[in-house]
Amino acid sequence: MTEDVVVNPTALEPLFAPWEEPIKHRVRADKPGQSAKVVNGRRPSQITIAQNLRGAVREWREGFYGGASDTSMYLLNHWFNRSHRKTTDGEDEFEFHYYFCQREAIETLIYLKEVRGINCLSQIVADFGGASAELAALGITEEEDMWSRYAFKVATGAGKTKIMSLAIVWSYFHVLRESDSAMAKHFVVIAPNLTVYERLKEDFGNGKIFDDDPLIPSEWRGDWNMSVVLQDEASGASTGGTLYLTNIHRLYDKQKRKKKKDAETYDWMGPTVSKAKALDTGAALRDRVTSHNRVMVLNDEAHHVWDPDSAWNEAINFLHETIKSRTGGELIAQLDFSATPKDDKGQLFKHIVCDTPLGEAVDAGIVKTPIIGRADKKLQEQPDDNAAYKFERHLGLGYER
Repeated sequence: MTEDVVVNPTALEPLFAPWEEPIKHRVRADKPGQSAKVVNGRRPSQITIAQNLRGAVREWREGFYGGASDTSMYLLNHWFNRSHRKTTDGEDEFEFHYYFCQREAIETLIYLKEVRGINCLSQIVADFGGASAELAALGITEEEDMWSRYAFKVATGAGKTKIMSLAIVWSYFHVLRESDSAMAKHFVVIAPNLTVYERLKEDFGNGKIFDDDPLIPSEWRGDWNMSVVLQDEASGASTGGTLYLTNIHRLYDKQKRKKKKDAETYDWMGPTVSKAKALDTGAALRDRVTSHNRVMVLNDEAHHVWDPDSAWNEAINFLHETIKSRTGGELIAQLDFSATPKDDKGQLFKHIVCDTPLGEAVDAGIVKTPIIGRADKKLQEQPDDNAAYKFERHLGLGYER
């Protein structure tokens, strides 16, 4: 099926440190068999909004974050301009740096949300969408503009969870320290399945990431009061902020999906389970989340949210509408994280504001040795309704690699 692939390690040596702004990138060689060429300058993003935002955020950064609140400037300087020491499991100390892609992501969020006050997709498109921006903005629907949506295209392995934690800490302290803050101190981190949920629980369970990483300035530690609520522990109340960690299925609205619930099941991870049963276990969680007046939603592996009519988006809309009716508040933002934020037609999400492609992660040494398989036959889909046969050559190539 495949030819042997020889990896030349020197061709994958980092071009810059992971915490440095990219200054070079690799491009395809002039002739087959030659090593990739290294050229000066950052790898351009093919996403117009993300590319235009890079320049605006860089100018803002170089201007010492002018226009940001005292809270935002303090946190940005703490995270990125102070020295941080951490210790390995073997008790060895090392200098800790956030990756540049993580820095750029939180900077972009703060720049859009606070400095520019851009809270809807149509305005993002109008301001950063390029030559046809105004026309494109007219195509944004009311539903897409109901609350702030920001998507972050981040290569696998580049630390999406750390970006989430930065966003949570920023929003929390913004509420505490800025009298006119419209941010949230309550958060819902959503996983698409149990595998991702368990991975997120390793970082967020018991607030581990907030203790391990230099997220909170030591002089502010006494103001940090965040309760982490797992999906099966929704009863009770908290006096400070709340981070809810849940699988998306616990947020489905039972009443809206009542007509379908008896027939629907899911068996993605383990034995088949009635959706009605899962909905019942999520009632307390939904009730507690919607009791807050301002909530931020963070979707991991967010390529699952592409369909506006999907149960996932229906669940988020339920949170927004119920919060409005119960408290007069709203979802203040939806942050979507994915390495592949595309719909079923391969079209990129409209609301991508930050782009860290795989090539840039390789150039930074974040992703070490990606292997691309080579097929001895043309990779064509076969005329069959069964995906196993339709993509047999693709699957075989992956198996061989």
